[in-house]
Amino acid sequence: MKQNTETLPGPGRSISGGIGSGLRRLLVSRLAVLLIATLVLILYFQFASDGVFLTPTNASLLLRQAAVVAVLAAGVAVLIIVGEIDLSMGSAAFLAGLVAAQCQVAGLDLVTSILAAVGAGVLMGIVQAIATVSFAIPAFIVTLAGFLVFRGIGLLWTNAGAVGPVSSDFIALTEGRMPAVIVVAIVVLLMLTAVLQSYRTFRDAKASITPTPARIYLQKVVVPLAAAAALIWISLGRSGAPYATIWIGVVALALGVVLNKGKFGRQIFLLGSNREAAVYAGINAKRTVIIAFIIMGVIYGIAGVMLTARGGTSTADAGTTLELVAISAAVVGGNSLRGGVGSVVGAVMGAFLLSTIDNGMALLGVSSYAQNVAKGLILVLAVGLDGYFLRRRRSRS
Repeated sequence: MKQNTETLPGPGRSISGGIGSGLRRLLVSRLAVLLIATLVLILYFQFASDGVFLTPTNASLLLRQAAVVAVLAAGVAVLIIVGEIDLSMGSAAFLAGLVAAQCQVAGLDLVTSILAAVGAGVLMGIVQAIATVSFAIPAFIVTLAGFLVFRGIGLLWTNAGAVGPVSSDFIALTEGRMPAVIVVAIVVLLMLTAVLQSYRTFRDAKASITPTPARIYLQKVVVPLAAAAALIWISLGRSGAPYATIWIGVVALALGVVLNKGKFGRQIFLLGSNREAAVYAGINAKRTVIIAFIIMGVIYGIAGVMLTARGGTSTADAGTTLELVAISAAVVGGNSLRGGVGSVVGAVMGAFLLSTIDNGMALLGVSSYAQNVAKGLILVLAVGLDGYFLRRRRSRS
């Protein structure tokens, strides 16, 4: 039988055709929509604030404000992809941060304080994992209980009082300014990553008959280059690039590798897409969920350290509503509450979008109530887009 070679694009055609069709797909992809929405908001706030929003000093402030939410959103993205949820993040981060503050007040060193907070976070993650997996209690209920229990433990421990202040070195973990040599090293690393990913993506597209989606170029090439440029620009300001940037980058990179480069990541996506089919395929669902909760426990500890460093003390209301904001950021970033779909990059970008709204509206003197209305509408729109993309996938299949 004669093969119809006209319908099979060759390597050269896959690249040119991939760019054209990829751009069309990019315009309706969640990552592109999120990026465009963020850019539009930035331009609006820059105009409305008479040029105050886009200054290195305010950008540095924005990074510090977004850091804890970005870290928690990146962590909960893993749970959402596997088909679970976490409503205890704010309370767990508060309790982990309280442990770090107590260690500081007791005179313990910086590393010990951090490890104690992370250890407390991992313990909370394990407890919730056991309750979810061993007793078959829905994660929604387990983490809702954790939301109440963890904060209650912290308030009983301190009688709802503040604990601190922590040392200046502890505060510098997020609020300190990075030296120029660290900024240069990070920028070089980001640029090398973008160049390497660009080469790999181009090579794979040339060798494949399937067009490479343009969103891959956006995520692996454009985002690192944009991050490098923004970091250089922020470093030129009076406040400089804060150490909070490193926390965001390390957490996002580590979780990105977990999700995209290993067997465990594939299991998470398969389990979230179709749990029954994944179990039949030999995936240990219980173990995978437990590991996901342990990862979330590490995130509790990191976020708790950042939360306490940001305020300089641990207060009774620290971390209030953080769970709602982090889940909103993950969903806005394209992580489907149905499971099986999402990314860490999207969650971090969603956190920056919500923080941009908070920061910009605060500059314009808009009340916090109006900010909540705006973020609520954006969340509803994001869930609506999730349903739209789901219908598109089903119509194609």
